[in-house]
Amino acid sequence: MNMNSDVRTRQERQALETFRRHLAAFTAGDLEAVLNDFGEHSVVVTPDGVYEGLGQIRALYGGLLAEFGAIDRGDSPGLTFDALHVRHDTIFIAWHAESMNQIFPFGTDTFICKGGKFVRQSVAYSAPRPK
Repeated sequence: MNMNSDVRTRQERQALETFRRHLAAFTAGDLEAVLNDFGEHSVVVTPDGVYEGLGQIRALYGGLLAEFGAIDRGDSPGLTFDALHVRHDTIFIAWHAESMNQIFPFGTDTFICKGGKFVRQSVAYSAPRPK
């Protein structure tokens, strides 16, 4: 997937760069680098609840990284992107994934980026099934 196909403005380039950095940290299994992409007042909304602030976001991503491991070293197959769209400060992705224990047939995330940080993220996915 071409991650540059619809980037037109400086704001969109900055949002996409933040997303790329986030993706690299996630696939490396680096929790501290993942958290660098959020601020103290960031909010992540998931089917399981709302996570506000770095402490709660740390707990959320700590669990995700425990489930996926370090994708870069082959702990799990990881994420496949089916769509990526960037407009202004917003990134939308559609994906499917395979963790160490589960298959996620469909998921989406929306990120809102301000000043090189995600201020909001929403996540939705279909029920995972065991491998």
